[in-house]
This record gives sequence, C-alpha cells and structure tokens, in this order.
Amino acid sequence: MQDDIFKYGIIVGRFQHIHKGHEKLINIGLKLCNKLLVFIGSANQKTSARNPYSYEYRKSLLEIIYKDEISSQKLIIAPLDDWADCTLLTPKWGEYVLDKAKEVLGEYPNCIIYGKDKDIFKCFSKNDVKNISEVYVDRNSLLISATKMREYLKDNNIEEWKKYANEKIYDKFDELRNML
Repeated sequence: MQDDIFKYGIIVGRFQHIHKGHEKLINIGLKLCNKLLVFIGSANQKTSARNPYSYEYRKSLLEIIYKDEISSQKLIIAPLDDWADCTLLTPKWGEYVLDKAKEVLGEYPNCIIYGKDKDIFKCFSKNDVKNISEVYVDRNSLLISATKMREYLKDNNIEEWKKYANEKIYDKFDELRNML
C-alpha cells in the first residue's frame, strides 16, 4: 500500500537553522506526498542577525539530513526569494508562492503543509486553494524555534542544541556558531 496520498506537496520555511520542528513538518510531508517541494524562504536576502545563514548553507544542511529523499527525487529543495513586500503575508503572497511552486513542479501542488504560524491560512485566497489540501502540523509539542537554536549556539550550549538538532549535523555546531 502506498503511503502518499498527494501528488505534490509544498512547505515554506526560512530554516535559520533547521531543527526537529522543521523536520517534523518535512517528515509528515514526505509520508503524505509523492513529491515534496521545500522552499527555503528569504533566499535572496543577505545574511543578517535575523537571517545569519545563506540560502546555500541552509540548503546544504537539508541535503545532509535528507540525502536519500533528495537522491530518490521524493524531496525537492528550491529557493524562494522574499516577495516585494515580505512584511505582508496576504493572498498576493500566497499566489506568488503557488506560482513559484508551479514553476518548479510543472503544476500546482495539491497539498500545503504548515507549521507554527496559524496566520498562514490568511495568506491564500479561498479560490487559490479550493483544490489544495491544507495540513496544519502543531509543532508546539517540541517547543523549539530557530531563534532558540541560535541562542544555544551563541551560548555555546551544545547539550541543549543537540536535543533539537539532527545528529547528522552535530559536527556543524562550531561552523553554525561561527556564522552568527
């Protein structure tokens, strides 16, 4: 029996840096979808305190964790530049995301997987998602954020950091820390 019930799913995140909450979203998406597109957002932004890691670096971390899924083409990672007014998550932003997904996949996704931000539902017009299933995954059970991960790095708190980081990137602790 085939686990996946959707042809194409998408997830959008900044992944500054990836942690077990992000992985929970991705892993659920991989079970539900034949192919999962993970957009790494703010791909066009220069590094800053809020976005300390480049698109290429964030992608490389995902490639370490999801090597097999990428090589089997079940997982696709792509950049998503910030929309013209990235402070406003409106249906126009949602339309932008769906159009970018169509560029990558060749057709619109039929599943969108969300985490943490319940307001994300306001980012898509009902008309745009009428044929798209929306899956909300509550990440609150892990109580972790990329901000908290960066705090662990700044504080040189490797033990707390390891609780929420994938063991495949444990050797990146110092590198991640030095980039802050």
